Amino acid sequence: MTQIAIIGTGRMAQALGLAWKNAGHGVTFGSRSPSVRSASDVGVPVKAHRDAIRGSEVVVLALPYRAVEGTARALASELTGKLVVDISNPFDALPDNRVSGAEITARALGPGARVIAAFKDNFAITLGRPRDEHGRQRDVHYAGDDETAKRTFARLVTDMGFTPVDCGPLRNARVLDAMVPLMIELDGRYQGKGQSSWKFLA
Repeated sequence: MTQIAIIGTGRMAQALGLAWKNAGHGVTFGSRSPSVRSASDVGVPVKAHRDAIRGSEVVVLALPYRAVEGTARALASELTGKLVVDISNPFDALPDNRVSGAEITARALGPGARVIAAFKDNFAITLGRPRDEHGRQRDVHYAGDDETAKRTFARLVTDMGFTPVDCGPLRNARVLDAMVPLMIELDGRYQGKGQSSWKFLA
């Protein structure tokens, strides 16, 4: 069992928390207002950010993109040595695609940061449905520079019932960031209703 802290309590956070809870992992949400959200919608405890991170092995930053860098910088000492998963999507905040959101997160954390970019192109509704209506297993595309961290993360993805697809070094998260607006447009164009997924066919 892996202890996972999810910073944020939105739709993606809730979906990930439920999926990992159902897979037998320990999950805690981190919130700025833990007293307001005394219990999450999926039966996972909610604590203050630092309390949620304490004792965790993996920390997922499930916040709006513009809140991630500042949060990472503020929590950098607590996140030292942790596997940090950045799921945020920059959209128009990084229009020139010269750097990814996850690279900025890694810089905010400082030397030795173990950051993985993941779940960029997974809709929240699909996180509890690892297979589509035709029985095809959905992918989770991820990128990072720490090979040990990536192996740990791949196991967590497999435990959710998804296929982990290693997309290479963290700089390749620039491509993952760029895939998201296109995915949203295609989902709307072809009436995917938030259930669309990219699938890598080897």
